[in-house]
Amino acid sequence: MQSDSVYHQGSKAAQDFTRGHEQEEQEQMEQSLDQTHKSSEYGSKGPSRSPSSERKASPSLPAEEVPPPLPSDEISPPLPDEAPPGQESEDDGWEPVWDDIRQAYYFYNRVTQKTQWENPRVPDTNPNDEPQIQRPHGGYDPAIHGSYDPNASYAVEARERAENAKAAADAAGSTTTPDYSASGHFNRFTGKWQSENQRAENYSDEAKSARQMNAFFDVDAAANSHSGRSLKAERANKKLTKQELKAFKEKRKEKKEEKRRAWLKD
Repeated sequence: MQSDSVYHQGSKAAQDFTRGHEQEEQEQMEQSLDQTHKSSEYGSKGPSRSPSSERKASPSLPAEEVPPPLPSDEISPPLPDEAPPGQESEDDGWEPVWDDIRQAYYFYNRVTQKTQWENPRVPDTNPNDEPQIQRPHGGYDPAIHGSYDPNASYAVEARERAENAKAAADAAGSTTTPDYSASGHFNRFTGKWQSENQRAENYSDEAKSARQMNAFFDVDAAANSHSGRSLKAERANKKLTKQELKAFKEKRKEKKEEKRRAWLKD
């Protein structure tokens, strides 16, 4: 019995020892975990400082000028009292369509399904609707104006109307269809068609020399400078001076004397 009690006491002591040892290990593990947690907090935040020490350590910042606040909305200039540029007018539905039979355009309205030959966008010009020119004083009236004055306003206006009417009539009469005809001939050797400027006279020696000399001066102006007269005809009407006439007579007398004495030299 005594040995059994000793055995039980020894086993109980061993159990207490193991329990105490396990508690110590658990406490050491908790302490190590607390230390690692504190060290991580210290590394991220740094050591704690008092507000007074922070105020002493940090220098004072210089005073900076605060920029003025920017306007939130810019004020745009006022727009003119008119439609904005590029704005298309309201579509009236008219569009031109080509007619192959009549070879002309007719106009179709896709809104009203109406067709017509006249352009609806061109205003009608009625000569009766045009304002008539009001003549001052109602024109010339002998009972009002008395004698006719050609320099008066009614006379000047009547003269201008007559001149304008005459000019319009002349312009209408002069408008004729252009002449599309061409004149020429067929070459009797080659049978090709030749215009009037390709005549044989244009290829003569005289025409060739005239074309070459035109590079240096105006041949036609030089030829017409004497009005087509020859040099003899031009000198025939020239009047000689007294000195030229005397020299001509002396020269003629010398020629006669030389002919008269020619037989003495034979």
